Amino acid sequence: MGKYKEMVLETKERLEKLGYYKKDLRRKEEDPVKFEVLYTKLVQCVLTARETATLISANPVTREAGDTVFGLYTPEGDSICLTAGVLVHVHTTGLFIKWMLEHDYEEKMGIKEGDYFFNNDSYIGGAHSNDQNIVTPIFYKGELVGWAGGMTHVPETGATEPGGFPSSAISRFDEGLYIPCMKIAEDEKVRPDLDLLVERNVRMPVYWLLDNRAKMAGVRIMRERVKSLIDEYGADYFKDAVHEYIEDTIRATKEKARRVLFPGKYRAVAFYDVTLASQPVRAGDTLEHLPLEMTVDKKGNITLDFDGLSSPGQHPANSSHMCSEGNVFCAFLQNLFYDSRYNEGTAIAVDMNIPLGTVCNPENIFYATNMWMPGYMLGSACWCNAVARAYYARGYREEVHASNPIPPGTTSGGTDQYGRQFGGLYTECTCPGQGALAIMDGLDYAYAHFNPEADMADVEALEQQYPAVYLGRSIHIDSGGFGKYRGGNGNLTLRFVENTPFLQMGSFAGGTRVHTTPGIMGGYPSATEYKNIARNTNLKELIDKKAPLPHREGADPSNPEMMQLLKADFEFGLDVNYVSREIKKYSIYQHQLLGGGGFGDPIERDPKLVARDLEDESITLRTAKAIYCVDIDPETLEIDYEKTEKLREEMREARKKRMIPVKEYIKHEREKISKGNIPKISKEMYNDVLAKSEKFAKEFREFWNLPDDFVKIPE
Repeated sequence: MGKYKEMVLETKERLEKLGYYKKDLRRKEEDPVKFEVLYTKLVQCVLTARETATLISANPVTREAGDTVFGLYTPEGDSICLTAGVLVHVHTTGLFIKWMLEHDYEEKMGIKEGDYFFNNDSYIGGAHSNDQNIVTPIFYKGELVGWAGGMTHVPETGATEPGGFPSSAISRFDEGLYIPCMKIAEDEKVRPDLDLLVERNVRMPVYWLLDNRAKMAGVRIMRERVKSLIDEYGADYFKDAVHEYIEDTIRATKEKARRVLFPGKYRAVAFYDVTLASQPVRAGDTLEHLPLEMTVDKKGNITLDFDGLSSPGQHPANSSHMCSEGNVFCAFLQNLFYDSRYNEGTAIAVDMNIPLGTVCNPENIFYATNMWMPGYMLGSACWCNAVARAYYARGYREEVHASNPIPPGTTSGGTDQYGRQFGGLYTECTCPGQGALAIMDGLDYAYAHFNPEADMADVEALEQQYPAVYLGRSIHIDSGGFGKYRGGNGNLTLRFVENTPFLQMGSFAGGTRVHTTPGIMGGYPSATEYKNIARNTNLKELIDKKAPLPHREGADPSNPEMMQLLKADFEFGLDVNYVSREIKKYSIYQHQLLGGGGFGDPIERDPKLVARDLEDESITLRTAKAIYCVDIDPETLEIDYEKTEKLREEMREARKKRMIPVKEYIKHEREKISKGNIPKISKEMYNDVLAKSEKFAKEFREFWNLPDDFVKIPE
């Protein structure tokens, strides 16, 4: 057994048997200032690496949207410090390193100075084939002292559909080129056969190949800077300190949880719909069950149990165990442990159960994972909901927040305006809306849960890369969850096709028929996702005449601008994952992002905020009156407070009339469940989980007062 593998196993055994990563914090206690200064310098290393790589890249997802992350790791593969960015992959990059060491790369492949290893296998480390990691070992005087790692999202992987998110995928073999843990460079030189492999398998290889060079440049900067710091601080001090940073974080995270979360058991559940039955693919419609039971004890120990997850399926919406863990880790860092060091200590401090053989931990590597939204929702919906209520119970109102949305997106491919084959991802998906807080509205089109530093990129940069021309970007009206404080709205784009002989466009993600972003404390969920497409239009004629063109959806989503101004064949309100297909010249493709969940009862919202929302075109007039119960003049935006109070009182009375006692509700629903009178897709979901999880089945029977022999909802 190699000595590096022994280090991994020893660390794992120490945590399991003794309960600590490092027994003491000697270096911190000796000189806390020196200890913190070194950490700051290490953070500067990773930040410099990320910024350098971003400038080298030609990939718009890296260069324009900032969908990257760089980190420094211990010899065992545990993260020491990292940049902001796609925080999901801080944990997954470390798992990639551990996988190599546990699979004897030291002996079989050799690990030496100047080696670079590549991985985009989501079952080893990452989320899908687009997420591409490169790591290099850091040696000091012949001893392995750490690893430098970098990840970028490369938008074209040679999948069955361009852009890397094939909605038509039913297995791993539809997702493009996977290269698991390959040594791609030795002695600082890239192997030419790797370039050839990518060039002959990917529509637009420049993104992949130049991002490889960008990441290699970034991790090399980190490597050399770390060796300089070891010269300055000494090897023994460095080796002690990097492990102490992780132990210090473990202790800090537990103390933070003890101090701000009310002890108890918190439950949350989310649902994810995969809508493909109407699409030209072999997959059908699926509804996934995503439950969480979070336990917080008085010492600050947190346990997350995801027992009750749905089974994986022959569709693109599965999430590898690594990806699912990474998404929850990403949620930890943003929603609770944001004032601790960003490193492996946060993941170690929380116990997590994601059962094998589920949609967030498939039992084999052949399930497709490119639409890994179920794993995303474990953090963005389930964890957010549970931790918000634990904050609320302790009295931390400013920390309470509703769930953050799935970021549906648009992909395209074909022949670009320069006559080249291309495939790409439109980067608006990095800017959906933010969940509402207990003290204020969520941010509009400015926050991505998976990457809090992301940018949607300039239109001009994207038009240079892809042949579709933007007619406009605007707010996606009414997309945020309504509430006393509303969820932030997503963005909306209109593009038309020009300067290409052939172009395909499609969409990925979910939340098309089921609300995937819950509200909290009476707040509404966010809107569901849809798209509008206009084919065989008279757009060219309107352009030539300099007539008015559609630039947004407009104030009435049921009658959008494109339908008012264009003659066309319309596909209106498409509530499906849209498999890539040809979009001809002068066709228009409208796509929008979801908003965040709302907080609190909408009829408690300040009428002045409703008036402001109308002025900003964040909500429709119908919403102002029907949901917020505010009587407002649509022209002057003057509020009639007397009529508003009357509307709100009428709403309260109407709610009372609709209410039924809980016992009566349970009795009514129990009758439906007993006879199987629930929608087919819901029945399939629950029967799958009843067969898979003994714990869920037992609690399901107890809650609905069903007999012990009830194991399946009748057909």
